[in-house]
Amino acid sequence: MSLLNHLNTHFYRTEELCHALKIDTDQLAQWQDCGLFPKPSYSIQNQIKCSSFLGLYECEEFTDYYPRGCAQWGVDLSKHKVSNAAQAYELFFQQYTQSLNRCQQQGFHCQDERFSDDLCEQIQSAWQQYLCSKYGVISQNGLVEELVHIELGRAIVDEITEERTAPSINPQDRPALLQALKLLNRAFSHPVKHERNHSLRERYIDALVCKYDLSIK
Repeated sequence: MSLLNHLNTHFYRTEELCHALKIDTDQLAQWQDCGLFPKPSYSIQNQIKCSSFLGLYECEEFTDYYPRGCAQWGVDLSKHKVSNAAQAYELFFQQYTQSLNRCQQQGFHCQDERFSDDLCEQIQSAWQQYLCSKYGVISQNGLVEELVHIELGRAIVDEITEERTAPSINPQDRPALLQALKLLNRAFSHPVKHERNHSLRERYIDALVCKYDLSIK
């Protein structure tokens, strides 16, 4: 699949996002300027040459792409009447902690202090990365729960595999590692071809499945 086909299939163009949210582009820009809404995940610059019976035409076009889960975040902003960055962060904080609690109730635990004593600092860092649209690139849909799954899953994997350097793993650790990989598999994006070799999916799933002879099916 070509880059543009990938983006048009899995992401919203600005106009599509605004249509889904029933807002105009000025409202979206205002949300972004106020620190309420993520920046685009991909920005495409096209140099276009068009040839027809009437001659040659050249132009330049710019297109921004957003993960489709951003629409849910926009709905939540409107639903809760969020008007400033502090309110947006509070909403993000609530969604993050709720998702983390659900994961922990399902048995996903690690010793990393980012998910205990340093949780507030972890969420603040995640919020800044969310606004920069890091998670719009590395997650499947850009949902808040996906970024929780990614960071918690990575922490569990790193803990069990000694940051992916251990030559082998203890048999008793395999179930926990498999569960963490399945969590990541549901959250990680399927990267475009030029990003594949450097992607977190390659480093945290594909490489480890081969290294430790695992299967996440």
